[in-house]
Amino acid sequence: MLQMPRLTPQETPFQVTLKGVAAGLVGTLVMTTVLQGIGRVLPPPRVSVDPDPDDYTGLDDLQALDASPPLPPTEQVAERLASQVFRTDISHETRQRLGVGIHWAYGAFWGALSAQLQLTAHPPAVPYGVALGLAVWAVGPGRLIPALGIYERPASSGIVRRVLAIGLHVLFGVSTAMTLERLSPPR
Repeated sequence: MLQMPRLTPQETPFQVTLKGVAAGLVGTLVMTTVLQGIGRVLPPPRVSVDPDPDDYTGLDDLQALDASPPLPPTEQVAERLASQVFRTDISHETRQRLGVGIHWAYGAFWGALSAQLQLTAHPPAVPYGVALGLAVWAVGPGRLIPALGIYERPASSGIVRRVLAIGLHVLFGVSTAMTLERLSPPR
């Protein structure tokens, strides 16, 4: 008796996208957890404030405000979107919430995008994840977003902080790729 070959069920693009979003959220969770741990150990970035020679007020509180650490990049993006696109001011709390939302949405977006590539080409998860992390860093905080003026990368961030940022994005990429590999049926 002739048997018909069994076809393996093909995942729809929507299913692949949902798995990618889930994997991107896992990658974002891993990256965020490590970043928060590092934040407890590493001192905050220093902001140098040159004293104004014409400032004779002696109000140290105003200089302390000027020397406050810069906003996180996602909050800068939220601030710019609110003021330049929607022409509105937002509160500190709203800016923080939007910044967190942007952070997680960015990770989910890259997870969804990378799932389309990873589940089509089937590269090994770790090398693919390293490449994904480097791409995410290069497109986002590395070059494109500062070039578009959405946020300014602090000039004083230093090589250690830049290497740390790249490493965190590589961690995101590897975590995302490995999660997606686990969520997908074997080939």
